[in-house]
Amino acid sequence: MPGIGLEFLLNTGGESEGLSDPGVENFRDKPFTAVARETGQNSRDARRDHTGPVRLTFDVLSMSSEDFPSIAAYRQAARLCLKKADRPKNEKEKGFFEQAIRALEAPRIRVLRIADFNTTGVRGPCEEGYPFHALAKSDSVSAKEDIGSGGSFGIGKNAALAVSDIQTAFISTRYHDDQGSDRVLCMGKTLFISHTDAEGKARRRKGYWGKLDGYLPLDNPAEIPAWLLRDTQGTSIFSACVRDDDADWQYEMAAAIIINFFGAIERQEMEFEIDNGTIKINRNTLQSLFQNPKVIEAVRLTNAGVAFETAKTLHGCLIDEKTTLTMLDVQGLGKVQMRVLLRDGLGYTIGIIRNGMYITDNLAKFNEPFKRFPLHREFAVVIEPDGITESEWFKRLENPAHDDLSADRITDPQLRVQGKRAFERLAKQIRQRIRELAKSEPTSSMELDELNDFFASDAAREWDDAGPETDPRVLKPTVIQKSPPKPRRAASSASEDDDPPIPGPGPLPPEPAPEPNPDPGPDSDPGPKPPRPQPQSRSIELQGERNVLLDGTSGKKRRLFFTSPVTGSVNLSVEATGLSNPDQLVVTAVSGGTLNGGKIEVACKRGERVALDIEFDSSYAGPVEMSAVVVPLATGAPS
Repeated sequence: MPGIGLEFLLNTGGESEGLSDPGVENFRDKPFTAVARETGQNSRDARRDHTGPVRLTFDVLSMSSEDFPSIAAYRQAARLCLKKADRPKNEKEKGFFEQAIRALEAPRIRVLRIADFNTTGVRGPCEEGYPFHALAKSDSVSAKEDIGSGGSFGIGKNAALAVSDIQTAFISTRYHDDQGSDRVLCMGKTLFISHTDAEGKARRRKGYWGKLDGYLPLDNPAEIPAWLLRDTQGTSIFSACVRDDDADWQYEMAAAIIINFFGAIERQEMEFEIDNGTIKINRNTLQSLFQNPKVIEAVRLTNAGVAFETAKTLHGCLIDEKTTLTMLDVQGLGKVQMRVLLRDGLGYTIGIIRNGMYITDNLAKFNEPFKRFPLHREFAVVIEPDGITESEWFKRLENPAHDDLSADRITDPQLRVQGKRAFERLAKQIRQRIRELAKSEPTSSMELDELNDFFASDAAREWDDAGPETDPRVLKPTVIQKSPPKPRRAASSASEDDDPPIPGPGPLPPEPAPEPNPDPGPDSDPGPKPPRPQPQSRSIELQGERNVLLDGTSGKKRRLFFTSPVTGSVNLSVEATGLSNPDQLVVTAVSGGTLNGGKIEVACKRGERVALDIEFDSSYAGPVEMSAVVVPLATGAPS
């Protein structure tokens, strides 16, 4: 079509421009993740009807290379650039243009199309000061019309170039002008290297596809290729010759969308469709996608596991009915929403969200990294500005990657000081509110037998008190004594064989002593002996009972601790408590004792600590109680 094509800017100054562009390189590592995040926030800010969500679609088109606009001009420019790049120690540029030529000369070309709906489109004309000019023909200039928008640095638009093997993207939009008339604009942008064209003219690295006269976009629907033309209000971006990816691009994008926009999705402000609707991301599908194996695999391949788990935890904080909402009133900033959910397994997770998009987990630049929370219950916290004014403050402090906040980014000295003080106050209020809701103060003490091996015994402490330094020989692991029952021997109450009192976790009840037999004398005839009474079992109260679940056993194994008030064999049973009718638990294995008729039989010594590992027939992670009876001996009660 005459007057329409690809042309690179004239290089009248003879400048040498390489391939690397800071705006593109910023997204080179994870281009699919970047394009999902950056285009998502741009569309979120252009929402037209606030009663419905913004909808974005991500699809890969495959077309014949002959249907690609100005394909011959693109191929020629790539060859000319390769000719210049083919020099020693220039592997990066040489490799780029070799791949670009392969992609352009293939019989079919793959194009990634990102289209939004329920948006205003990008207003033109293509003149300085209008959003379309900022998007298509400006460097580091934002296309956003308010400071509180999702992104205002003007580099996010380059994400579409990073995902292209030829660093080329087309922008097509349909919008209403100031008079309400329907308008369309379509333009392509390419970043190669400075080079000399076929006619010997010096050209710069930047080229535009559209009207050759003045490097302007097409504004006549009849001149725009059908696959580039928007038929409804909104904007579409096309990344040409989309690069291959190790992960499935669909699920890599899905993971990036979930990680960054779970807040906006949950509140029905945004919806996404990927690969012609194969993947739909909305409020109804969000929770299931957190469990989707293909999404999880894409997270693994992109090393986004921590961010994904953080998003999952924070999303739970947003939807849980037990979440506490507090409105913080911060001097110099305004009102900030703070949601707190307390629950085991959440870790200490904090997220700052703005416009439904996750930003960061800390305020480290304001002396609060939110790293240490001793004696606190585990929690999830979501922080959000409450209104437009507060959102503008958060936006001023964001870095270009939208993952950190710092007052040093503000160039106005007075605003910088105000912002620093305001966010330091915010950090302190967040910390204080977490302390009020989650901190647990110690109320009592208990024996922690599993820590015995890490501390010296009382005897070692006494020796240390009398000497200049600790004898390392006494710092040994504590051995838990498991002694067999002593044989019964008759003795008076003053016998030296009696067990001396042993200090334990609590007072031990006295043991009943047998009545001594009277001496019959040498001449007496004892006659026939009466039958010996059958020994009777008796319950005993264990001292210092504790139990702990063993890691990695799903509740089937426990370690029990107690101190026996008697010496001898003791039968132990374990019951599930916390129920109206406690149930006895079936023990199938024991270490440190024996199983006898479903009971645990343990050899105990009065006043000594006992530790047992037991295994139930099925998983049970609830509270338990122990009960014990003395095993009667044939010769009498235990000593």
